[in-house]
Amino acid sequence: MTHLDGTPLSRLGVALALVAVVGVVTAATVTGGGIFSPGALHAGDSTPSTLQGVTSHAGLSRQCGACHAAPWSGTRMDAQCLDCHRDVRRALSDTSTLHGHLADASACISCHTEHRGATAGLTRVEGFGSAHGEFGFSLAAHRTTSGGTPFGCSDCHGSESFTFETTRCESCHRDYQEAFIARHVREWGSDCQSCHDGADRFTGGAFAHDTTGFVLDGGHVSTACVSCHTETRTLEGFRGGPTTCVGCHRADDEHRGEFGDDCAACHTTASWEGATMEHNDFPLDHGEEGRIACKTCHENPKDYKAYTCYNCHEHSPARVQAQHRGEVSTRNLDDCVRCHRGGDEEGGEGHERGRRRGDRDEH
Repeated sequence: MTHLDGTPLSRLGVALALVAVVGVVTAATVTGGGIFSPGALHAGDSTPSTLQGVTSHAGLSRQCGACHAAPWSGTRMDAQCLDCHRDVRRALSDTSTLHGHLADASACISCHTEHRGATAGLTRVEGFGSAHGEFGFSLAAHRTTSGGTPFGCSDCHGSESFTFETTRCESCHRDYQEAFIARHVREWGSDCQSCHDGADRFTGGAFAHDTTGFVLDGGHVSTACVSCHTETRTLEGFRGGPTTCVGCHRADDEHRGEFGDDCAACHTTASWEGATMEHNDFPLDHGEEGRIACKTCHENPKDYKAYTCYNCHEHSPARVQAQHRGEVSTRNLDDCVRCHRGGDEEGGEGHERGRRRGDRDEH
């Protein structure tokens, strides 16, 4: 055996080299490869869980192959991680979870580290502030606390970097919005993140409802959220809310569907009062300038199919029957429009002499 320069190796040198090789192989065998470890593995926390027979990475300190696949195997280390952490594997496809929010959640080493000591944390938190939006909650509106100091991770997460209790939102916001938060929690509950993502859009202190595709104007402006969103407790629930008049008002529709679902044909969002409508079947050329209050003829506001002419015309059933002897049956004495289609005196002749179809009446 010779050196690289061609000079022969001494017997002692060869012997020492062989001893060193045997020593390394023996140590690697005895320690399960731990001799090559750059540092101690994490030894778990106060509430350990068991995965694949161990309660912490330290339990694998003699099984390097459990995490580190052989270079020639073609297996990624991330795959080895997910073989044990199967709950994380399932969460990758669920965007409501922490890992499901990440763009490259399978790159475990980009956030998690090891071999830094038995008590060292497994998650590297440096830089999480700038990428916090990836986890479903932007810090755009949470730069400083109510006291003016910059937010730290522990302000929201406590000592555990990725545990979070929604009551932390409430306790912080009560410092400067006590009355509002008390009412808000009472009406909507404490699961703040079901609606808020940290980047809410507000205008003048109120939610910009026009960004939802349903503009609040007229009488809707001052309507309390809970008046429409009675059982809604999630952002998805708000987005799936009704966007038509009848979607909200069908239950209290005084017309009982008699006029169809096109409420805007008569009403505006300003008020229920002051409605206009097409009255083509019976042209309203009655009263001063063709204006007459609905209740003059329709005494029951919940039933506009029912009407009376006797509030204006000095008739009585007996008089009508006397004038129409043999022409009107007793059961039709209150159904004047059956014959006087247009409200004219001569039965049947005034139907086309009323106002133009399409003219609107205000009442």
